Amino acid sequence: MKVSRLVDFFDQHYPFALAEEWDNVGLVVGDPGAEVQGVFMAVDVTHDVLQQAHEAGCNVLVTHHPVIFKPVQKLNTAELQGGLVARAIRDGCALVSLHTNLDSAKGGLNDTLCSLLGLIETRPLVDSGRERFFKLAVFAPQTHADAVREALFAAGAGHVGNYDLCSFNTEGTGTFRGEEGKTDPFLGKPGVLERAAEVKIEVILRREMAGRVVGAMLGAHPYEEVAYDLVPLANKEGTTGLARIGRLPSPVTLEQFAAVVQQAGILVKAVLGEPGAKVSRVALCSGAGSDFTTRALSAGADVYLTAEVKHHHALAAAYKGMAMVEAGHGSLEQAHWPRLQELLKQHFPELKTKVDERGPELWRRP
Repeated sequence: MKVSRLVDFFDQHYPFALAEEWDNVGLVVGDPGAEVQGVFMAVDVTHDVLQQAHEAGCNVLVTHHPVIFKPVQKLNTAELQGGLVARAIRDGCALVSLHTNLDSAKGGLNDTLCSLLGLIETRPLVDSGRERFFKLAVFAPQTHADAVREALFAAGAGHVGNYDLCSFNTEGTGTFRGEEGKTDPFLGKPGVLERAAEVKIEVILRREMAGRVVGAMLGAHPYEEVAYDLVPLANKEGTTGLARIGRLPSPVTLEQFAAVVQQAGILVKAVLGEPGAKVSRVALCSGAGSDFTTRALSAGADVYLTAEVKHHHALAAAYKGMAMVEAGHGSLEQAHWPRLQELLKQHFPELKTKVDERGPELWRRP
């Protein structure tokens, strides 16, 4: 498998189009045509992580934070960023980032945190707000409608919420006449008006997969010239977005909730609120989500779990009576890699995978 195939796999599960505009996701450093020998997963690109990946025989390093956020004018190998990029190139190690797209995606990092904490009835705290859908309508002869439909589904079209293989099909009559000497129609003869029993197949798809879906459709379609419509939709994807809010199956004290967070392997650095206060409705955001404090307040959260809480946000939360749990940035984001490792094993059983078990925390519990 080539690096480009692996990156495309990540794009299908955690669409790069979900990344924030300031972010840098996907293949950041490396050769897309290189063969994948193994995949190492960590929160950050560090010299220690690159060494672990090299020793494990992995030539693809997947991290949450990209080694390059913004365009750079210099890559000085004596500095951290330049040295990391140079070492990755020297080792032949591709660097792939799954950052805010992983945060926002359904089944991504924030959903993993909800699962670890036992939250139910979860939804995004911050709607992705992206109008990211197309509707594809294609006209196929009845004899080939099933094959065309299956090709669309196999390429990723036809997902609506928790349902897949979704389509709408309308039978009708298509007319056409091929130009003599220039066409070889699948049905009928050139120069003759033909009438064919056809099916109009309509499916929904994400914009970023349009090229792949249309290509699959054309490959399965028997006609020389395929009639199809690709229409942008204003629909929003309600299951994606930054941060999450949900509730615990039953109320617990703030002190008990903080203990649950620690038992999930997340470093608790500070707790704001009365230890005995009851909490049920929980908001959370992987990474530094302090700026979403007002969103958590508006959603009626009893407690908000995130990393790197700003002082003025803590004051606003305390005034409104919402507890806050400040967690280690890296330990919040480390939680998803075992799940990604399992996903890779399901789809690529022979692929070597390894997760950074040392973790990225600069600050440790005493």
